Amino acid sequence: MNKLMLVAVMLIVVGAGVAGLADTRGPITILSDADFTAVNGVVSGSGTGDDPYVIAGWEIAVGDEGFYGVRVENVEASFVLRGLVIRGATGPGGAAIRIGFASSGRVEGCTITESVNGIEIVSSTGISVRNSVLYVTGRGLRVLGETPEEYRLDIDDSNLLNDSPILYYYGLDGDTIDGKKGTHITVADSRNVTISNNEVVNGDGIELAFVTDSVVEKNAVHRTSPVLTDHGILLYRSDRNAIRGNALWNNRLAGIQLALSSGNTVEENTVYANDTGVRLIGSDANTVTENDLFANATGVYLGGGSSDNTILGNVIHHENTKEGISLDIASGNRVEQNGLTDCEIGIVLSSGATGNAVIANTIVAGSYGIANSGSANDFEDNLLAQQTRGMIFPETYGTTTRDNIVRHNVFADNSHHLYLNIDSTGNRISENAFLGDSISLVFDHGTGNIWTADGVGNYWGDTALVDDDGDGIGDQPVTVYPAAVEDTAPLMNMDPAPAGVGILSALPTEVITIDLPSGDSVEITVLRADRGHERWVGFRGFPADLLSGFAGILFVFDTQDERRFTMVTVPFDLDVAFFDEDGDLVGAATMTANSEDLYTADGPFKYAIELPAGRLSDLGIGEGARLVLRTGG
Repeated sequence: MNKLMLVAVMLIVVGAGVAGLADTRGPITILSDADFTAVNGVVSGSGTGDDPYVIAGWEIAVGDEGFYGVRVENVEASFVLRGLVIRGATGPGGAAIRIGFASSGRVEGCTITESVNGIEIVSSTGISVRNSVLYVTGRGLRVLGETPEEYRLDIDDSNLLNDSPILYYYGLDGDTIDGKKGTHITVADSRNVTISNNEVVNGDGIELAFVTDSVVEKNAVHRTSPVLTDHGILLYRSDRNAIRGNALWNNRLAGIQLALSSGNTVEENTVYANDTGVRLIGSDANTVTENDLFANATGVYLGGGSSDNTILGNVIHHENTKEGISLDIASGNRVEQNGLTDCEIGIVLSSGATGNAVIANTIVAGSYGIANSGSANDFEDNLLAQQTRGMIFPETYGTTTRDNIVRHNVFADNSHHLYLNIDSTGNRISENAFLGDSISLVFDHGTGNIWTADGVGNYWGDTALVDDDGDGIGDQPVTVYPAAVEDTAPLMNMDPAPAGVGILSALPTEVITIDLPSGDSVEITVLRADRGHERWVGFRGFPADLLSGFAGILFVFDTQDERRFTMVTVPFDLDVAFFDEDGDLVGAATMTANSEDLYTADGPFKYAIELPAGRLSDLGIGEGARLVLRTGG
């Protein structure tokens, strides 16, 4: 009898081993506790904490672009996935292993190959992942949850994603994560964490979930191959964090994405060649400032009801940029002092964008400077230059574009300045400067748009007007076609219109002193540009019609260094003088309009002054001149 029992036990053990070494099987799908069966690969267990269901030893071939190798969802039973080899989960929306809405599960010693995505854990608790190896071309590990508790998972660095440890942290307070190189960093339900000087390559990027009051700085996240990963840095339900000084490039989706996150600062990052530079989804009261956004398909995107965000002082450039700043479903945001060049559309507002302020931006050399389909937005002090159309309210085919304010902007050197669609009404257009042959460059196809506000109309460039009473208002109206609506108070001169020259509108004016070799000195009125976007924009797109009598620009850099100036999109010659940190002149040049040449000094410099061509000679500024530095630089 004992021998018979021993034989029976041996058969059971061997049987389990045979299952582990069996021919390749298909995917396993368990959508309830009742699905834990032998047919679905269960080799032992009863589903309790002490005796979990065990699915072990199988080689699973998904095939036919299938989404999942093992899918376990909506279960209360305890389970273990052990020693599985999963191949061919190539459906881009799936995962080799998906665990959803579960409360007690372990993944141990599994291998995933020839798949797009590795392991996905959704709204689950009590899950651990150990000693698993993932070779995938998409996301390695993805955790999704609605509460911090659903991120309380036991995932250690014994797991490898494409030969690098998966770094998953939970519940940190005051810790520093520094100097790591790998494919995945997640920090969840933590505070006061510093994540710095890490490099994540061809992987899942850096994710913060339910993280507050932390700093993510000086990290590099990028791809060197076309793997189907998502974002460089992702904040999910994370507030009051600083994302600064990072380099993010060639990520498939966003360089930086904020989802349902508020009160964060995204500043001084270099973000290039991603699908989107910075993307905000359902996120409020964030500040995106002083970032260099280069060659992204979209520079900054706001959607999902994002509100009360500030997009300030960013530089967005490169001909590969389709939309510089995009406000989709977004309200109450402020887009201010951004410099945009070579974008197909500089700033675009969809019909779901309402109550936003677009102020003092410099938008140069694209197809459309601003494209607005939204309502009740405010456009003021922007420079729109060298565009096919400076501003357009595109056809909306039934959706009315109404109650926008277009005020105090300068339109220069555009093929067309302004186009209002047939569905536009009640929009107020006043105190703008339409330069050149302006009447032929402005079109109003709408009904009830207003071209004079509070007794002030617009400046119409080369249009001949009469002002017999000398009040600065033309005696005859200007008619805007095809609506045949009138600007009843056209401005005779550029005052008050010229203040709206984009970023330069916001620069402080000061008087500087330069001591000459003769012992004399000269005083020059300049605009002070001492922040990155201010220095970058300079006279880009500035209309030649406004140059006479306009102040020069003093460029103040943070450090002394060698650097170069460009004249691309500057439509007139300029003089430039370079001064070192002691104020000594170290070089000067006359720069040619629209030249692609690069201009620099004979050595490092900290200050530069740009003036209309010929002014340096007129003022006697040459070798031996010295800039008198004010206190504090």
